Amino acid sequence: MRTTLNLNDDLYREVKVVAAERGVSATSVIEDALRAALRSGVHTQRPELPVSLRSGGLRPGVDLVDRDQLYDLLYGDADSRAVAVSRG
Repeated sequence: MRTTLNLNDDLYREVKVVAAERGVSATSVIEDALRAALRSGVHTQRPELPVSLRSGGLRPGVDLVDRDQLYDLLYGDADSRAVAVSRG
């Protein structure tokens, strides 16, 4: 599958160095790193997010990992826009 990633310039330079040392592509290095991270369980650890004392925290039912839901809440229907404006 083809996809686009935005990587930090320094990180990508490191990937290119490792790829050159191994004689493989940058894609191969990134794939290997992702596989290792997934096997180690890194993906199951969710970061602690700060909660605003002023607003009372996240709106119930909001999943910060679901980018489509977040987009809909921010730009979707009129009810979502009303919530965003009332909190503004």
